[in-house]
Amino acid sequence: MSRKWLSLLLAVLFLSSIAAVPRVSASPGTELVLAVGKWKTLNPLTSSTVYSNVILNKVYEPLIRWDKSGTKVTGALAEKWEFKKEGDNKVLTFHLRKGVKWHDGKEVTAEDVKFTIELFKSNPSKFVNPDTLIINGLQEIKVVDKYTIQLVYNQSAAADKFLEMAFTTLYIVPKHVWEDKSVIPDPTASLDKPKQLIGCGPFKVVEVKPGEYVKLQAFKDYYLGKPEVDSVIFKILTDKNQFAMMVANGELDAGYFYFFGKYLKEFEKMVSGDPNVKIYRAPSKSTHLLAFNFKRWPYNNLEFRKAIAYALPVDKIVQKYYGTDGAKPGSMGFLGPFFGEYCKYMPKEKVYPYNPDKAKEILDKLGFKDVNGDGYRETPDGKPFKIYLLTRAPGDSFFRDAIGDEIAKYLKEVGLKVEVDKAGDYWDKWGAGSWDMAIVGYVPHKPTDLIWFTSNNPGNRVGFSDKTYDELFQKFQTTGDPTLAHKLEEILANNVVFIALYHPIVATPYRVDRYKDWSPNPRFLTLGYWSLLGKPVKPTPTTTTSSTTTSSTPKPSTSSTTTSSPKTSTTSSGGEKGICGPAALVLLAVLPLLRRRR
Repeated sequence: MSRKWLSLLLAVLFLSSIAAVPRVSASPGTELVLAVGKWKTLNPLTSSTVYSNVILNKVYEPLIRWDKSGTKVTGALAEKWEFKKEGDNKVLTFHLRKGVKWHDGKEVTAEDVKFTIELFKSNPSKFVNPDTLIINGLQEIKVVDKYTIQLVYNQSAAADKFLEMAFTTLYIVPKHVWEDKSVIPDPTASLDKPKQLIGCGPFKVVEVKPGEYVKLQAFKDYYLGKPEVDSVIFKILTDKNQFAMMVANGELDAGYFYFFGKYLKEFEKMVSGDPNVKIYRAPSKSTHLLAFNFKRWPYNNLEFRKAIAYALPVDKIVQKYYGTDGAKPGSMGFLGPFFGEYCKYMPKEKVYPYNPDKAKEILDKLGFKDVNGDGYRETPDGKPFKIYLLTRAPGDSFFRDAIGDEIAKYLKEVGLKVEVDKAGDYWDKWGAGSWDMAIVGYVPHKPTDLIWFTSNNPGNRVGFSDKTYDELFQKFQTTGDPTLAHKLEEILANNVVFIALYHPIVATPYRVDRYKDWSPNPRFLTLGYWSLLGKPVKPTPTTTTSSTTTSSTPKPSTSSTTTSSPKTSTTSSGGEKGICGPAALVLLAVLPLLRRRR
């Protein structure tokens, strides 16, 4: 064989070796830097902001999670589960995955699940992150074996599909860590040390600098395999303009920030020549409201609330900041179009159309009049009156600081003085109820989040209480009937519990030069659980002994529903060895030439 043909054959063999190496979308050692807003705590049971939850869902695991589309549930720690009737009770049985490890190496068991649920049940007013439907009607928790746990509910339990949704909100915590008082002295306190934040998710906490950032590292023993990304830094930002510049410059890979209207167009111009910047658009499930504090006068007066509603041209205010395609007008029934058949869409302008004259007429009848001629109304007994409006600090990604000023301007036109507090300590003031009206964003995950407005719910920060609403909600959560959801939404609208402002249509950028396997969806946008998991790498087996495990799925019956998580598909690297693909075709073409040269 001549040197020329030998060189050609060696080149072909080299190409075949390249073809046999699987392509990955993240380079070894890849570290992503992601931006989020300020959170108050990283305690997985007391956290109540989306900013902390986009971090926590990488560190902790629920029993059930939302799938990649964000519209259906699938198994997480629970490999499968089933409901069945036992007399008047309903029994929910979870079958846990075997061999799942906490970040400290210990195994996750049914005892951890029982401990977490019992802890939540002991103080639901403090542990506000999990959905209270989980413990509503819960009579008994039974550990059947190391990997099986049963929850026994009475007739007041939620409908099966609502319970499944509720369990997506409960992060399971390690019993051995949370019982250790030297590590976690108070389970309701804010947690900010890596040894306190032991989970079993795809990433583990390695560093926390409160008010600045959290650093996570890929967990090599994660049950689905080590995540494709090696480490992630969640950096706190408060300015969307800074976020835009940092993404454009490559300093950030993505974040929980959005652009709308003219701001989006400006950003698109900024990055128009960069193929590594993509923009994800989706209708948001969040809803932004002007809330009333029912614990204060006159905000507990229905006619006063109606006057405020008539005084505000919500559509004009929203269009000024979001344009014509950046948001949908909010629904006075709370649930937005994201929730499909459960939403009775009632924009404010259709229920209480802008009519400043009518607002003035109502205020006059209530006795709010300008008695000293300064342009502002006094109270019925002649005292100065001022509304304290709580909103977000300047730079808010949803323009709530600027919208607060717009609301104050329109209320001034009907004679109401407003003090706008653009609070850096917003969540402290919101939680303490030290406000008259507040612009607040809710992020409902499921239709039963209408529970937030029931009388005794810990999440009912506005203080609304209505016996009919409470009773109707109980029927709704046990039946799942969408028409009952519509009736609940009508009660909220008729009582003007809040003024619905908008449901954003989010547009958020992300970079693909360091990582390509983003899986954005409407629930957590680019920062969801699936987005950073990528193509997880299973550890290489160290033994040659093969074994087969068979998993049986309980058969559904008329009295039970069975749900099983989908099998994880992985690319095999231990199959047949040899030359494949294009390299094989080149070699086949070369062989006849080699034979002719002999």
